[in-house]
Amino acid sequence: MASILHLRNSPELNLPGVILYDNTKLTWSSQTKPSARPVVFVNQPAIDPEAVTSVRLDVASVWNPSYETQNVAGIIRGSTVPDSLIVVCAHYDHLGRMGKKNYIPGANDNASGTAFILDLARYYAANPPAYTMVFIAFSGEESGLLGSKAFVKDSPFDLTAIKFLINFDMVGTGEDGITVVNAPVFPEAFARLVAINDDKKYLKAVNSRGESCNSDHCPFYERGVPSFFIYTLGGPGHYHDINDRYETLPFTAFADLRQLIIDFFAQ
Repeated sequence: MASILHLRNSPELNLPGVILYDNTKLTWSSQTKPSARPVVFVNQPAIDPEAVTSVRLDVASVWNPSYETQNVAGIIRGSTVPDSLIVVCAHYDHLGRMGKKNYIPGANDNASGTAFILDLARYYAANPPAYTMVFIAFSGEESGLLGSKAFVKDSPFDLTAIKFLINFDMVGTGEDGITVVNAPVFPEAFARLVAINDDKKYLKAVNSRGESCNSDHCPFYERGVPSFFIYTLGGPGHYHDINDRYETLPFTAFADLRQLIIDFFAQ
């Protein structure tokens, strides 16, 4: 990855662009600043790159540094402890259209997480919680956690009032259980989650993972908020590509994970 970034951004290279021949899966990503030059990946196993003597590419892009987007938040007041908050969140942005023909829907990453917190909101609207529940759908995650960073910087409530936060990102599978980021950091909460699952047999496994600042829990965690980031395991494995569509997702653990989280918050 460092070499690709060097090819893309190094001012020392006198290159108008770079073409990389690669037979692995094409994976789309974004960044928050323009590159010094375009880097084009070619994924065609039938082509012998040594036999290609010339290539013509027409590349057009527009950089819009003033583009604005929005976070979306909702709240359900707690019935007995309204001043303490439980936050559930997910990012609703994804990569979308690339060029005129290619579309990357982002069903698992992260329409699944957005649907999950909406499902929880529907449940708690009908079953008033003891603690105040806050539901946040972030934008700008794919460009560097921009939405959650902005929220933490100018939060509408005191972050110290958050009793716990769980971020859901890619929860559309689940054949092999879930992974919980920050599990070793908050061992008591993780042990409670595991104990509930051992008793109710909701999921195949509840796996532990250490710190990882790769999703929207991170800006809160860096400010001292107790937080988990949960994602499901197994399934088709489409990531940042055109096959991450609703039709490809089994939603194996969706309902059981929902009940596990409800039981966890009830304790």
